[in-house]
Amino acid sequence: FQKDIDSEVAYAAKNRHIGKDGMIMICDESFRLVSDNEEYEGTVLNLSNIAEDLKNLEPYVPFKANVRDIPSYCAYTYAEGYYIIAVLPQSEAMFSRDIAFYVLVFMEILVFALLFAYIYFLIKRLIVNDLQKVNRSLGKITGGELDEIVDVRSTEEFALLSDDINATVTTLKRYISEAESRINQELEYARQIQYSALPSVFPPYPNRNEFDIYALMDTAKEVGGDFYDFYLLDESRLAFVAADVSGKGIPAAMFMMRSKTMLKSLVEGGLDLAEAFCKANDRLCAGNDAEMFVTAWMGILDVTNGHLEFVNAGHNPPVILRKGKKAELLKTKANLVLAIMEDMPYRKHTLDLEPGDVLFLYTDGVTEAQNCSEELFGESRLLASLDGISKSGCNSMEEYCRQVYQAVNSFAGDAEQADDITMLGIQYKGR
Repeated sequence: FQKDIDSEVAYAAKNRHIGKDGMIMICDESFRLVSDNEEYEGTVLNLSNIAEDLKNLEPYVPFKANVRDIPSYCAYTYAEGYYIIAVLPQSEAMFSRDIAFYVLVFMEILVFALLFAYIYFLIKRLIVNDLQKVNRSLGKITGGELDEIVDVRSTEEFALLSDDINATVTTLKRYISEAESRINQELEYARQIQYSALPSVFPPYPNRNEFDIYALMDTAKEVGGDFYDFYLLDESRLAFVAADVSGKGIPAAMFMMRSKTMLKSLVEGGLDLAEAFCKANDRLCAGNDAEMFVTAWMGILDVTNGHLEFVNAGHNPPVILRKGKKAELLKTKANLVLAIMEDMPYRKHTLDLEPGDVLFLYTDGVTEAQNCSEELFGESRLLASLDGISKSGCNSMEEYCRQVYQAVNSFAGDAEQADDITMLGIQYKGR
């Protein structure tokens, strides 16, 4: 009966493998191989000379042994009088371990990469995209679009940030509005002061019938750099001037007041017109850190005989309309503008006016006025306008100035005024 059992057990381990080269061996209590996969049945088991101690080893506990001269990992169990021994070569076990390690590392890298990608896209969607939206809105705000509303509310933090930015911009808009209101008010005061320094009551000398004079000024900003002036030096001499300061705004207005006051004080002090310009030029050059300059045309008319002395400091040539003739430019060799270089000589010119002659002074805001096509009003249109006014029989200098001003505005249309417009007209009537 035992022999029959042994014969059946002999086939139990046939073709049984552990891994690729591992195997199952079965031996009886005398350590005689009953079954393995290499036809060693009947031989005595010898595992590195520890077969005789196999009974002292704990079942299922791995141990090392040389199985047929191959270093192997082994484990056994005992059942029904048989030792069932599992054998796996150490080289195959190490290879499997390495494979498992590499698979584990690969899986960890893959899982980490997927986790990183997920976190990246999550952060980009939740944070980076919202930050970009906030930055775009802030870019518009810093560019001057204060009506831009930041509306990013994907999270509570971004909602609070949006509300804080909108509140800051609202406060900023209020401060700007208040500042603009104060500045506009101050500029209006400056404008009133500037205009109050210019003759504004017409006719200025109701009891004098030797001449008719009128002037107007329209600044491109609240205050400007153009100015005009006229005043009687004595009972027979009338001084008048039109000038243009470089630049615009408050600096030009301040330099304009200084220039106007200086010229008037020098001429009223009795200096010859050319000498007055020399001294005014030297004084305006002193401390002119802003490097501003003034173009000016000034004349002194003897109302008893029509004799006119004048100095042109780089200014536009005035227009003269002699009775019965076409308007023409009074071109003479101009002197250097004021406040550019000290110790410059200024030449005086003379002209005799006949009763009825008109002299029209203006600044470059008239001839350089542009329309929407960027065309200039020019000297030819100015001369044509004055000729038309003269042919209409107009004898009032106020009408001359106002009609020229209307012609300039009609030509410019909707184009923004780029420069101050100033004009002064005087007609010599004689005694």
